[in-house]
Amino acid sequence: MCTVRYHFAYDENNSIIDIDNVSSEYRKEHDFHCISCGALMTARLGNEKAHHFAHKGGESCSSETYLHKLAKLMLKRKFDNSQFFGIEYTLRVKCSRNLSCPFYQKEKCHDIIMGKYDLKEYYDTCMEEQQMGDYRADLLLTNSTRKDRVPVSIEIYVTHRCVEAKRSSALKIIEIHIRSDNDIRRLMDCPVCENGQEIVFYGFKRDSVKSVLLDKRALFRFLLFQSGKAYVSNYEDMPVCNEGRRNRSAILELNIDGNYCNYVGEPSIYDYGLIRALQEGFDIKSCRLCKFRRSGYETSMNPNFCCLSKKYGTPRYPEATEAGLCNFFVLDNDKITRLIPSMPPMEKL
Repeated sequence: MCTVRYHFAYDENNSIIDIDNVSSEYRKEHDFHCISCGALMTARLGNEKAHHFAHKGGESCSSETYLHKLAKLMLKRKFDNSQFFGIEYTLRVKCSRNLSCPFYQKEKCHDIIMGKYDLKEYYDTCMEEQQMGDYRADLLLTNSTRKDRVPVSIEIYVTHRCVEAKRSSALKIIEIHIRSDNDIRRLMDCPVCENGQEIVFYGFKRDSVKSVLLDKRALFRFLLFQSGKAYVSNYEDMPVCNEGRRNRSAILELNIDGNYCNYVGEPSIYDYGLIRALQEGFDIKSCRLCKFRRSGYETSMNPNFCCLSKKYGTPRYPEATEAGLCNFFVLDNDKITRLIPSMPPMEKL
C-alpha cells in the first residue's frame, strides 16, 4: 500500500480542487471533502511542509483508492473538456524498398518510432466503469456515431496490474501505473506516452502505414575494373544497403549479402561477383574461374594455384588478372553451373 499526501479534494460543489490553487482566503470560503471516502478535509497551507489536504478528524483512508479514483476522474475530465487527447506509442516502420530490395529482412529492416495520435479524432465519448465483454473498463472510449469502431479501455493501477487474460485479449487497452498524484498532474499536461512498464499499450497495431528509406543492412561491395581486377570491401569498409556507387572507374559495382557466402575460402564473394559479371555480359578472364585453377590457400596466401605450372611453365601462384594473358585459360563451366543455384542476394548499382 502506498502512502501519499492528498493534493486534490472535492469542494462543496464536487469540483476537483488542486491544493496549489487554494489560498488562505479561498480556504475560508469553501468546504472540502475526500475524493476517496467523502470525509471532510482541511487545506493545510503551512510554511514548513508542502501544502496538502488532510482528513479533519485525523482519520485516513486508502491512498490506493484515492489515486485510482482521482486518475479516472482527471483523465475523464481531460477527455471531456479538451479538444485534444494525445497518445504516443511505439511503432515499427519498414523500409520503403521492402518490396524491391533483394536484401530486405523483416526482422532487421525496420525502425522503431513513436506513433502520435489524437484519440478525439476517433472517439467522442468517455465513460467510467463500463462493461466490455468479460471485463470492466476503468474508462471506456467509444464513438457514438461509429458503433463498429473498436473501443479503447484505459486501465489505472496503483499496485495491481490488469490480469494477464485481459492484457492478452484482443481488446485495445492503455494501462497506466500511478504512484502519486504528481503522475496524474503529468498526464494532464502531456500526452499519454508509452513508457516502459509505467504506461503500456495492448492490442494496438504496431506496424506503421508509413515507410522510410532505411540503411539497416551492411553489405559487401564488389567492384570490377577494366583491367580484370576485382575488389571486395572488407569487414571494416562495408557499405550500408542504400549507399550509391563508390568508384566511377569500376565497370561493375555490386552489393552482395555476406550472410550467404564467404569473404574468403571456397566459394567466396569474389567467385559470385565474377559469375554475376559474366551474366551481365562482361568478358571475364580470371584465374578464379579457370578450369585449371586450384585453391592455393594450403601453400600460399594467394587463392590461386595453377595446376599447369609444372607442365607448361605457367605461374604457380598467379594473380587473378594474369588469366587475361594466359593462352591456357579455359572457363570452368562446371564450377559456374554448380555455384549459380547458391548465388547470394545481390544488386547491381
